[in-house]
Amino acid sequence: MTDTDVMPTRSLVSPGRIRDFFSPRSVAIVGASETSSWGINLMRSLELGGGAPQLEFVHPKYPELFGRRTVPTLRELDKPVDLAFVMVGPNRVGQILEDAAAAGIRNAVTLAAGYTEAGEEGRELQDALRRQAEDLDITLMGPNTIGFINATLGIAPWAVASHRAPIPGAVSAVFESGSMCRAAYEYTQAHAIGISHWVSLGNSAVMNTLDVLEYLIDEPSTRSIALFLETVRDPERFIPLAHRALAADKPVVVYKAGRSEEGMRAAMAHTGAMATNDAVVDSAFRQAGIVRVESLEELVATAGLLGHTRRRPVGRRMGVVTSSGGGCNVIADLAHREGLSLPPWSEPIVADLQVHLPPFAHTLNPLDTTGFGHARARPRPTKAEDDLMEIAVREPGIDFMFTMMTPLPSERPADPAFIESRMAIIGDIVKASPVPVFLASNTNLDVTDYARKLLHDNDLHLLPGVDLALRSIGYMLTWCDRRTSILDRGPISERIDPPGVVGPAGTWDEWEGRQLLQHGRIPVVPARLVTTAEDAVAAAAELGDTVVLKVCSADIPHKSDVGGVALGLSGAAEVADGYRRVTANAAVRVPGASVRGVLVSPMRPAAPELLVGVTVDPTFGPVLTVAFGGIWVETLKDSSLRVLPVSRPEIRDMLFELKGITMLTGGRGAAAADLDAVIDAINDIAAAAVSLGPDLVAFEVNPLRVGAAGPEALDVLIVTEER
Repeated sequence: MTDTDVMPTRSLVSPGRIRDFFSPRSVAIVGASETSSWGINLMRSLELGGGAPQLEFVHPKYPELFGRRTVPTLRELDKPVDLAFVMVGPNRVGQILEDAAAAGIRNAVTLAAGYTEAGEEGRELQDALRRQAEDLDITLMGPNTIGFINATLGIAPWAVASHRAPIPGAVSAVFESGSMCRAAYEYTQAHAIGISHWVSLGNSAVMNTLDVLEYLIDEPSTRSIALFLETVRDPERFIPLAHRALAADKPVVVYKAGRSEEGMRAAMAHTGAMATNDAVVDSAFRQAGIVRVESLEELVATAGLLGHTRRRPVGRRMGVVTSSGGGCNVIADLAHREGLSLPPWSEPIVADLQVHLPPFAHTLNPLDTTGFGHARARPRPTKAEDDLMEIAVREPGIDFMFTMMTPLPSERPADPAFIESRMAIIGDIVKASPVPVFLASNTNLDVTDYARKLLHDNDLHLLPGVDLALRSIGYMLTWCDRRTSILDRGPISERIDPPGVVGPAGTWDEWEGRQLLQHGRIPVVPARLVTTAEDAVAAAAELGDTVVLKVCSADIPHKSDVGGVALGLSGAAEVADGYRRVTANAAVRVPGASVRGVLVSPMRPAAPELLVGVTVDPTFGPVLTVAFGGIWVETLKDSSLRVLPVSRPEIRDMLFELKGITMLTGGRGAAAADLDAVIDAINDIAAAAVSLGPDLVAFEVNPLRVGAAGPEALDVLIVTEER
């Protein structure tokens, strides 16, 4: 599903208007029939919602629907209505909106398809629909939507099959795909995940994802926000909203389609949007504190965990108690995948655990309770593993407890006393625990109505399956770490100086690029520009014993590929010969190239080399890349990305994300580099690139040599827009 590129009038989708949209006290259903599954499903959902909004029915043919009187048009309603749910084809939607406005209705859901997803003609139809909604002052959801659920108020104008009432809770979700929205909602039902708002936006002619996100950040029942995105639009608005959510302690979890090239093509075909490099999306989300997940199940499970968890762990040290030895092995493997540690139990805890364990049991973490433990006497019956968990949560060396539950009963047993007692005791342990406790089922099985009641009555949240549970916990901990880091850093002050150097349109030659580096106070290797072999010899004598010669031409950006570089030249004869060689190679390999001359620079000894580059992403704008390798950068593939602007601490993080960082920190006996100076140089390179403004295409310093005397740019390539 898609949205148009033209932004609607913002007043139609202000947080106040969105709040009213999702809180209708009355709904007019236009065009439903008793034989259409859409109409039947909508009625069923509204009944299951429980909020009982006043319903009015509008149909020109039928005097009665679902046992209620109808009127032919919205204009003939004798009561005010808050929301129109429009279930007619695209050729009739315009007239329905005119009638709605005449009846004083300011909110509408439009089910009809056949708009932007249907090609250019459909796009024009949707543009007209958007303009009409603006002219009529109607906040419109859709077209091509299945509706929404506000579980907090029990209101569910939702046109797909529902079999259970929504579970009120803390997760709100916004989807740019109706089928994914429906599937995710069914997953919440299957796994007893409570929701606040569940929204299918359809084609977003008027109301879009960011409008709803802005509303949800301040919506009091929402504690986590899940988004399914087909593309990222309007990052200038999205990223600040993500920062607002972060400051409000509301995690934003995103499942974005289009990671692979095939996925990007599919998303582009579906949305008409320009694709963006997926690594850039990852970086932008990470910088904004957005959790990016890999599947619909992860989206719902992670948002569910974050929404339910009021106490979050302060670290990654996990204690585990479970009645399965095999489960202990699986949990240990998955914990390693998520970067979780399993510290040993302290001696006092071991002593207490052994009281309830058989002699053959091992007091390890994860703890296998063996199924043969001894439960202590309680007023209510329980299992030994619950006593063991109650002891283990007191371990001072853990940050949270994890347990794999035995399967809950699928239906109420003839005598429910034991299971209900046990669940109450587990609920008490979780509430009293000094650390957060996370419960998981052993597999991703559906939660039955009876099991759901057991969980609800004891305020327990059951994660769906061990694998998904630990992955969700990993996402949560990463979000916690990232939130602290981002909020501690505060706002970024970006230095952007005017270029100070007027360059050409298109590719700059290296001499021109050097002028911009020097203007930006970026250390650059000394160089002389010469146009004869004799001048090259003189420059070499001035600069040192051993020099490098490089042909200087905007038409030859990759000089070494054409033999335009000569290294390690000493003495007049070598330098003169080198000059003739690089100029001859350029003339033969790139006939007609405009050559400014030859650059002569001192030959530097071997040292770690970085690539520092800025490119322009079509969605997010300037992106900084830092990589190891110099000429080997494509082979090593050791790089880190950030969307600009970035802070100095963020640049430091980029360096430490590189696998080769030990080359700069003194690994294997090498001298440690002045990292502050390296960070300064990277920051200044980014500022120089951004100073070119909208003309920037690419800006690359490769290599930035990191020697004992500090960083030094040895080469630069700049490309600006052709004018």
